[in-house]
Amino acid sequence: MSDIENRRERLFAKMKENSAALFFAGTPKLRSEDETYPFVSNRHFYYLSNIEQENSVLLFVKGISEKKIYLFIDDFSELKEKWTGKRLTVTEARNLSRIQNVYLNNSFESMLSLALTNKNNQYGKIDTLYLDLSPELKIKESYSTQEFEQFILSEYPFIKTINVYPMVTELRMIKSSEEIGEVLNAINGTNNGIGQLISVIKPGVVEKELADTFEFFGRKHGFRELSFPSIVASGKNATCLHYPSQNDSLKENDLILFDIGYKSHGYSADISRTFPVNGIFTGLAKEVYQAVLNCNKAVIEYVRAEMTLAQLQEFARNFLKKECVKIGILGEDEDVIKYYYHNVSHHLGLDTHDCSDREKPLENGNIITVEPGLYLVDKGIGVRIEDNILISNGRGECLSKGIVKEIKDIERLFKTRF
Repeated sequence: MSDIENRRERLFAKMKENSAALFFAGTPKLRSEDETYPFVSNRHFYYLSNIEQENSVLLFVKGISEKKIYLFIDDFSELKEKWTGKRLTVTEARNLSRIQNVYLNNSFESMLSLALTNKNNQYGKIDTLYLDLSPELKIKESYSTQEFEQFILSEYPFIKTINVYPMVTELRMIKSSEEIGEVLNAINGTNNGIGQLISVIKPGVVEKELADTFEFFGRKHGFRELSFPSIVASGKNATCLHYPSQNDSLKENDLILFDIGYKSHGYSADISRTFPVNGIFTGLAKEVYQAVLNCNKAVIEYVRAEMTLAQLQEFARNFLKKECVKIGILGEDEDVIKYYYHNVSHHLGLDTHDCSDREKPLENGNIITVEPGLYLVDKGIGVRIEDNILISNGRGECLSKGIVKEIKDIERLFKTRF
C-alpha cells in the first residue's frame, strides 16, 4: 500500500460505520478586482489526495462491509486552459491520487445524494457526514463548508454532521517515512541556500537582496516554493519576530537574522540562523548568541516523547532566564518575557505551523521546531536559532544538525568563503 493509500485507510479506521466524509480543495481567494491569490489546496484535502487543483472534492463512504473513495475534478475547459494552464485529466488525477473512482464535478451532487439517501442500495443507511468546518475553507467564492453543512442538515435531516478537522489533524501529526524524507529534502535544500547567503553577506547589502538570493537559489535548484515569505532582519530589525519590510542595508557590526525555508512536495523546512555581518562575533552580541545556542541545544537534548510543547516552553523560559542573569542583562526578579516573547516550538509539516493539538503529548513521528531567541530592542540585537526535530525512539533527533550554528564554525565559514 502506498503512503497516500495508507493515510486514507487510517482515516477510514477513525470513521464510524454507515458514514461519509467530504473534503474540498477550495477555490482561489479574490485579491482585488479580477485577480486572485495563488491557489493552494486545503492541506487536509491535499494530504488525502495528492491533488493541488481548485474545485476538487473527495468523498469517502464507509458502509458495514464496504469502503469507497470518489474524487471529483473540473471538466476540461479550452478557454480556461488558454488563460491559466493545463488542467488535470481524469487519468492524470487517477494516477496522482491512486483513486480509481474519478469523476467530473457535474456528477458530484447526484452521486452525493445517492450515497446519503442509499438509493443505490450499495451501503447501509448513511447517518453521519464528516466535514472540514474550518471557517475560511470556501467551496465557492462566497460559500463556506459551514454554509454547506447547513444545506446538508436541511436537505438530509437524518444526517448528523461531525467536524473531521481534528481527526485528520491527529493523522497529520504522525509523519510517515516518506513525509520525513520530504522534510529532510527541504532542510538539505535550505542548508545549501544558507551557504549561498553566507557567500554574499557583507556591509551595504540590502536585506531584500538576500531574500531574493535565497528564493532564486531555491528555484534554480528545484525548490520552487518557499515555506513562507523569508524573514531577513539585520540589527534592530531582528527584534521584530516577523519583520516585513527588508529595506535596510547591512551594517558592519550588526547581526543578521534569517528565518527561512524551502518546501519539498508541499513539506516545509523552517530554519532560523543568526550571523555577524562582518563574520566575527564580539561583545554583548556574542554573549547573547551563545546564550541562545546553549538553550537551543539544551531543549533538543531535553525533548522526549510524552512531553507537551508547554513543558518545552517552560524549560526554555527557565533556561534563558538563567542565561540572561548570567550575562548581566536581566535581574533575578525580572521576567525573561522582556527579551523572549514567543513559543519555543510548533509542529512542522505540510504547513510551516502545522496543524496540531498543542496539549497532546509528543509521539514518535512528530516533527517539531526548537527555536529559542533573545531580543534586546535597546541594544539592536536579535538572535534566534531554530532547528527541526523528529521525535524518534522516544527522543529528539535533529534533522537540521548539518546547518552551521557553532560560533567557531560560522566564523571559519566567513573567513574561508572567498
